[in-house]
Amino acid sequence: MCSQEGAFTKRDLVAFIATVGMLALFLLYLCLPRTGTKARASRINCVSNLKQVALGFRMWSIDHEERFPWQVPASEGGTKEFATLPYAAVHFVLVSNEFNSPKILTCPDDANRSRTADWQAPLHGSLSYFAGISAHETIPSAILSGDRNVSTNAAMTAGLVTADKSENVRWTRDIHEHAGNIAFADGSVSQTTSEMLRRAIAANIAALTNQSVRLSIP
Repeated sequence: MCSQEGAFTKRDLVAFIATVGMLALFLLYLCLPRTGTKARASRINCVSNLKQVALGFRMWSIDHEERFPWQVPASEGGTKEFATLPYAAVHFVLVSNEFNSPKILTCPDDANRSRTADWQAPLHGSLSYFAGISAHETIPSAILSGDRNVSTNAAMTAGLVTADKSENVRWTRDIHEHAGNIAFADGSVSQTTSEMLRRAIAANIAALTNQSVRLSIP
């Protein structure tokens, strides 16, 4: 009979892939040119944050039958009842045991958010990232999280945003100057322009069989 000792669990595999991704980010940081290093380093820090956010949500999902918090009823420890309400922070607080620190929830370039090391503090004033409450583990390309400067008009917005078409979605200039970062359900993170964001939204709508993409923006 074969021993199961030392076998890789799914959590181990996800953590290993995330570690490799973080190492790649560190090597990229070391290779930054001197010109614009500070701005690029901030952007890479934001990508690093989102990789840790994606890892936290995925780790939580593994322990809950491959469901993200917004798919799990409160009676089972999830946030499903909050999925239609404009409370993005509740999804991140629930997964706090999977995050090293609440500091990763603040983008370095988000001037209107302040980093905190205290989970007991109101998270709304520190949270720079939206929760993609349409995301499913079964759709690797589903948008899981991203910078909060995403909008369906010219202004940065907050609350529950529903995108049933992709052409009106764009990044505002508020954080990354008409650009932003997206974390996907497979744990990957991409730096995107507004056009790339629209393509990602369109792909998600198609993957959801023409259902809307919903983002809970803090």
